[in-house]
Amino acid sequence: MERHARRAQVLCHAKRIFARKGYHRTNVADIIARARIARGTFYLYFQNKKDLFEELLEQVLGELTDRIQRIRPGPGEADPVDQLRANLTRVLRYVLAERELTDILLNHSRGFDHELDDKIQEFYDRIAALIKRSLDLGIEMNLVRDSDTRVTSYAILGGIKEVIGMLSRSDDPDIAALVEEILGFGLSGVARPELFKFT
Repeated sequence: MERHARRAQVLCHAKRIFARKGYHRTNVADIIARARIARGTFYLYFQNKKDLFEELLEQVLGELTDRIQRIRPGPGEADPVDQLRANLTRVLRYVLAERELTDILLNHSRGFDHELDDKIQEFYDRIAALIKRSLDLGIEMNLVRDSDTRVTSYAILGGIKEVIGMLSRSDDPDIAALVEEILGFGLSGVARPELFKFT
């Protein structure tokens, strides 16, 4: 088997074991048994379990980044809300297709390995930074109201994490309906506009 394909296979098996047993209870022996490779083969690709796990985090970040496209307002472009809807749909489809990774990220037990905790927090910080950049760009384009975009980015991230956690426990969620609910909340909040006016 070609080296790149074998490495991808090891990552795929490791992802399933991490999701089932958790990071801390999984060891390299579990991964090599599941992937049916020799211990030496594992160490050709990864220094240790943590190195492999960090590669999974990078994969998720890359996949999410690829699915979030810059909103392009103007003539000939789709309505900005439709572009945002498309971004949300792509992200939700990805996290539902990758339930093992979702489970790992949402259910990681903190406190056993501070270095790993820091890596996962760094992962979430990078996601929040992507959201913040999108908000800042939205403000520049006069699509988003002025706000503390750092605080808002973490509020959005927290909401997304909880929704994804709910979705990962659902058998067949209606993605289109979920996207509309998320969009409605993100664009309008929960207040009836005739009752409250925010400046």
